[in-house]
Amino acid sequence: MNRIKRNLSNQAIGLLPLLLFMFLDNYVTYWIAFLSAVPACLGGIALSRFWGWGRELQFMLVTSAMTLLFYSFFVCLGVESVLLQYSPLIIEVLLVLVLTVVGLTRSSMLRHIRDSKRSLFKRTWMRTSLNEYYFLAQFLQNVYTLHLFIILLFSIFPESMQDVRLERFLYRELGIVIGVAVLVYEQIRLVLMRGSLEKEMWLPVLNDNGKVIGCIARSVSRSLPKKYCHPIVRVAVVHNGLLYLAKRSKEEYVSPDTLDHPFFDYVRFRHSIEATMRKTIGALSQDKSVSPRFLIRYIFENEKVKHLVSLYVVCLRTEEQLEQCKCSFGKLWTTKQIEENLSTGVFSEYFEKEFAYLKNTILFAENFCYRCDPS
Repeated sequence: MNRIKRNLSNQAIGLLPLLLFMFLDNYVTYWIAFLSAVPACLGGIALSRFWGWGRELQFMLVTSAMTLLFYSFFVCLGVESVLLQYSPLIIEVLLVLVLTVVGLTRSSMLRHIRDSKRSLFKRTWMRTSLNEYYFLAQFLQNVYTLHLFIILLFSIFPESMQDVRLERFLYRELGIVIGVAVLVYEQIRLVLMRGSLEKEMWLPVLNDNGKVIGCIARSVSRSLPKKYCHPIVRVAVVHNGLLYLAKRSKEEYVSPDTLDHPFFDYVRFRHSIEATMRKTIGALSQDKSVSPRFLIRYIFENEKVKHLVSLYVVCLRTEEQLEQCKCSFGKLWTTKQIEENLSTGVFSEYFEKEFAYLKNTILFAENFCYRCDPS
């Protein structure tokens, strides 16, 4: 999760070499501006590639490099009179053309990443960077095209309606203002996006052997039913041979508003099953007389989800221990009561799949012990 969050870097930083060129062109010759922008662009690419600025994959720097490369053709042509007056506009036109071509590569590039043999996490990481880049590329293409259109309209106005200061602002300064504004906008957008990611639940993705091969946001996984398998923990509570069941929330994704074990949760990315289980049972984990026991691990699958379920049980001996896990609409159930209500929609899908195993193992053992020692 942290690497993906870091990967949400401000791609607009890659525009800085072009903004540097447009700024310097107002005060020095286009040659000096060009020779200042090129090393800045190449240096940025080197830092992004080798030192990695944290491996932020600054694709916009490559776009800036291509724009400067095409500008160098104009320099080689020797059209000095044009470059002296219209260098910022030429840079903008070239940038828009490069961004237009870049937009045509989106589908093929994302398909190439999707079909590559990299790990799921690496592919997710690359697709995140590319999506951010293509979003910004389209946005920049639109705003700079609008700027060029405004300049075109201004140029056809009668001379009596034209103003030298307004002309300078439109031709030489507005392009810089647009670039800086986009950079600030993108930074604010990414800060807000990182805030959303902080609240997102990141889940490990399992292969058919139960091995973690990557991670994905829960909201994304739910938009693709059953595509990814995630681990979850469930803890049954037994007291004096009876099962304690509580009502699931109405907001639960699977089997809402049904009866189930009081403790269940997703295993988060980079969290262990054991640690998740102890966190799930809360205060009971601090009681040394309570020993959670692992029972079974199985695959649960319905039309919505695919989960690798790790089922545990805690056997409580005192009313005080039971009080720690009691919640609203929760009560103790006998085996007979449960059997009479199976397949009626009273219990969760998970519980209905587990009950036969619980009945023939832990409940059988607990009832036998309780009959032998009713005290």
